[in-house]
Amino acid sequence: MRIFLLWSSFLFMMVTSVFAVDVGGLMAQGNSHYENGEFESAIVSYEKVLATDMVSTALHYNLGCAYFSEKEYGKAILQFEKARQLSPRDPDVMHNLEYSKLFLKDRFELPEPMPFIAWFKTLRKSLSLAELKFLEEILFSLLILGIILSRLARGNYLGRVIVSATIVTGILLLVVGGWLIDRSISLNEKHAILLVDEAKVTSAPIPGSSTLFVIHEGTSAKILDATDAWYELRLEDGKTGWIIHEAVGLY
Repeated sequence: MRIFLLWSSFLFMMVTSVFAVDVGGLMAQGNSHYENGEFESAIVSYEKVLATDMVSTALHYNLGCAYFSEKEYGKAILQFEKARQLSPRDPDVMHNLEYSKLFLKDRFELPEPMPFIAWFKTLRKSLSLAELKFLEEILFSLLILGIILSRLARGNYLGRVIVSATIVTGILLLVVGGWLIDRSISLNEKHAILLVDEAKVTSAPIPGSSTLFVIHEGTSAKILDATDAWYELRLEDGKTGWIIHEAVGLY
């Protein structure tokens, strides 16, 4: 798995000034360790950058590659999922995420969704929240411009063309607005990745409660509820149960 080597110097200076940490140096150090096959040392360097609360596709991607090389598939998948949230169309991120899942023990035989539903699910994740906000702003600006121009060109052929284009822009604005709301809601949904070799999923958030089933490293699930020490999970096949916080990582 290759790592992202190119970083913005401006970003380094900004982050370093805020956190008083040599982020650029740590990333370069991590990349050097990774290229030399020193994956544990690379992880240490990347984790130090992660501890600054810095948000970056390259950071999560590189850290995921390092964890994958150490065969820590749960942690690798967690980092690739975080990278995907930031860059949903990045081919390297998507490839490594799907490839990492091939090494998981838990597989779910789910029915194939209808083509339209599958297409919609892919489309739903294809744009980041920032991209949708930008697109919404562009469409809104075009709508206002269209309204102004249609009034200025009222009564002639050009005016009718502008009115038609403005109506289409308004419809697209509503569609993108709905998509933006849906994307915002989906980003507020929390998912868990199992980081330990295996864990028991229980019937209640109480120590000693009965075990419903066992899941293995890298298995992902949606979080339905939470207590101070437990998460209620729903797996891809619909099974639900409770697991302790320490066993999972969230994205």
